Amino acid sequence: MAAKGEKKTRTATKKKISGFHSAAFEAGLLPKAGKEAVEGSYRAQIQVSKGGSFTGSVDVDGHFKTAEPQSHRWDYGIGVQLTNGQELVCWVEPHPASSTSQVSKMLAKLAWLKSKLDTPAFKKLKDMTQASGHMGSPYYWLRTVSGECRISANSKEARLLALHGLRMPTQQVTLP
Repeated sequence: MAAKGEKKTRTATKKKISGFHSAAFEAGLLPKAGKEAVEGSYRAQIQVSKGGSFTGSVDVDGHFKTAEPQSHRWDYGIGVQLTNGQELVCWVEPHPASSTSQVSKMLAKLAWLKSKLDTPAFKKLKDMTQASGHMGSPYYWLRTVSGECRISANSKEARLLALHGLRMPTQQVTLP
């Protein structure tokens, strides 16, 4: 409390906008804090490596659903800050893996996402996707809990996923 005769002053603190938020806005997407853009039932299945943090997320599918209703759209982009301060973008697609036929659907979604990342509006997101801090591919297949995984690690489908830079489906995803 201020002493008599002293003026009370408040210092305004501005929260720094993350690189992810800035890049998402530039792409015309609406970023949300942490994993808020991710459907609630999937949030617990998406973690970040020790010491890292989520800087934001976007619902890419929700954004393009009306404009591109027939497209195979990717679901989520997630910003991650590493312990060294570097910020990356990871892309997560919740999808069943109960049949090997799901691989072609996932590759169509990945091709759609990569075509978006090649547009000028998505340049900053693409740069953050290709940043050097990634351990392996930045594209994650989050296996939905319904059904077993029918894609084995040594199958032709697994080789096809690897060829296109898509990780094998897992029920838990740990981002860099």
